[in-house]
Parts: sequence; C-alpha cells; structure tokens
Amino acid sequence: MRATRRIKVFLLPSRAGGLDLVGGALAWDFTNTSSGRGSPARQEHLRDFDTLMQWVEHASILPPSDCAYTRAELAGHPRRSRRIFERAIEMRELIWTIGTALAEQRPVSGKLLELLSAAHAENLRHAEMKMRLGSYIWVWDPRRDIQAAILGPIMLSALTLLMDKDLLRTKRCAGQECGWLFFDTTKNNRRRWCEMRVCGNRAKVRAARERQRQARKS
Repeated sequence: MRATRRIKVFLLPSRAGGLDLVGGALAWDFTNTSSGRGSPARQEHLRDFDTLMQWVEHASILPPSDCAYTRAELAGHPRRSRRIFERAIEMRELIWTIGTALAEQRPVSGKLLELLSAAHAENLRHAEMKMRLGSYIWVWDPRRDIQAAILGPIMLSALTLLMDKDLLRTKRCAGQECGWLFFDTTKNNRRRWCEMRVCGNRAKVRAARERQRQARKS
C-alpha cells in the first residue's frame, strides 16, 4: 500500500493586533490588513472574526468594553460571526479598489461609488449623532448593530477621503510585495513608502545589491 504524502502549509502568524497604522486614515489602514495582493508573497492578516476583532480593537474603532461585549455576544454563533467577517472583507476590498484607482490617478467607476454609498447608508441607519469635543459626530453602538459598529466608521472614513481630501495625496507604497495605501501629508507630496524604515530600507538594500552585481559583471 502506497503511503500518502502529507504536505503541511505554514502560515505566518497574523499581526492584526499589531500592524502599523501608517495609512493616515482609518479606511486606508483597514485596506492595509493585507499586503502583496496578486503576488505569491501576499500576507493576509484578517483570517476570521477573531483576527478582525483584534484589528478593530487595535485601530480603536471600538473601545475595549465594546469589543468585549461583541465577542461575548457572538460567542457560540459562528455563522453570524462568519457573515460579519465576510462582509468586512468585501468592504475592505471595495475600499482598496477605490484607493488604488486614486493612487494611480484613474477615475473611480460609478458602480464602485454606488456600492460605497449604499454600504454607508446601511450603516448610518444604526448610528446616532452625539457631541464629542465641541462638535457632533456619528457614533455606532454594537448593542444596536454589531456589523454597523465595526464597518460604520470605516466606510465614513472612506467617504470623507473622497469628499474632503486632496485625492492626489492618496498613494500606494512603491515597496515590492507591499502595496499599502496611505495619505501623503508631506509638504512636497513626494512620499513613496508606507514606512521608510521598512519598505524604503528594503528598496535601498536591493538597489545596493544590484549595483554590486552589475559591478561584478563589468
């Protein structure tokens, strides 16, 4: 009898609860929970509802007490948790597609804008206006709707970027196998990397190695 060969696939640990929040806006930070899209080196940090909640707490979308309530409320309800997780990923990829178009200075299709607006309108049904630091803001409570409490602030951030910000300042990291989105706040609008100490330094190392290789050849 032929022995069955088992192949083990090892995933790098998710860093959902510790990713650097360098996007300059909540919406871009949300898209940056995945990197290297379309490449063999893609890293996905949101893998299930638990890792989604790790990021939600890390990004301060909900305070720890509301995160604890959400986890307790959905404990023992895997199907409901899965639906919320899948909707979150769907919205993340929608925002990433829009952000990538902006970074490449391409027009955003009307269909994408309709999907974003519809998602925001749905979440807004569960929001309240409350006074915070001298002005009124939209506030979501997971006790009214968990999915809206998670996605409402993110979709609002995406719409705010489209309506109130300089769209030419939306950038996509030039690092190989990265592709993170960020809002460039530099005075000369020439930022290239999500983080200079990470992708920028890696690019410098690659360039130095390439120069050494070319020198050896010549």
